[in-house]
Amino acid sequence: MQSLTELDFFLTLCREGSMSNAARVLDISPAAVSKRLANIEKRLKIQLFNRSTRSMSLTPEGQIYQRHAEQTLSQVLEMEEQLSRHEGQVRGRLKVNAPLGFGRKYMAPIISGFVQAYPQVEVTLHLSDIPHAMVDGAFDVAIRFGELPDSNLHARKIASHRRIVCASPHYLARHGCPQHPDELANHECITLHQNRDSWSIWKFQGSEETCSVKVGGSLSTNDGESALRWALDGRGIVLRAEWDVAPYVEAGELKILFEEYQLPNADIHLVYQHHAVLPLRIRHFIEHTQDYLASHPFK
Repeated sequence: MQSLTELDFFLTLCREGSMSNAARVLDISPAAVSKRLANIEKRLKIQLFNRSTRSMSLTPEGQIYQRHAEQTLSQVLEMEEQLSRHEGQVRGRLKVNAPLGFGRKYMAPIISGFVQAYPQVEVTLHLSDIPHAMVDGAFDVAIRFGELPDSNLHARKIASHRRIVCASPHYLARHGCPQHPDELANHECITLHQNRDSWSIWKFQGSEETCSVKVGGSLSTNDGESALRWALDGRGIVLRAEWDVAPYVEAGELKILFEEYQLPNADIHLVYQHHAVLPLRIRHFIEHTQDYLASHPFK
């Protein structure tokens, strides 16, 4: 009988869409992924994927295999959950997705404390600044910021949060401190490009006005940590999440601008798929995450 490990491997290939992506997730070489898939196909005597040099897609037989693999794993997880509830135990596997910076700074210690409290839960943390679709059991829970798109996912707000515009005192001493968002057009602004979106339009909501400013400068990146480093070095004005810059603001290394304005919502949510009965491990993880953030303010 096909092992659950092989089913999990196969569904990872389906989700990632390529052997190289699957290899990164599984932490093995692409050659090992290819060999493992070939062994499965040899045993089944069918081809599961159409392969090309750049992509792979499921064959009709692969689609059938995928459907039954998902059903099998879902049934096993449901069985484990019922047994756990019957015994009053929190156990099983938990797959968590979170953005890179926030994941390193907050989710890693959150998960460390969680597995200490619930040692029978196995947790996998996957960090990426590209939000992954929560389909086919790819992840059990995920951290998302700001307004959430309409979906079939459930969301729990776990912390209020905001985005802020700031710069180092050194930059402001050399270039002046802008008094209105419109003045940003005449300043060096560090732009961040993530999730296929360009952050060159900064939107502000005041008590009596709303304004959108197209910003630019000599520095741009897709990495938030680099953008923050440049701001600390006095290279320009940056728009970042409060959790990322709060320690530097408190230390006087960065100064908040336009405090009378609000920027697009950045509240922190934990999202998860619909369950007829929410698994204990997910319910306790949500509560643990919420408690941790409440006791560790962004500073």
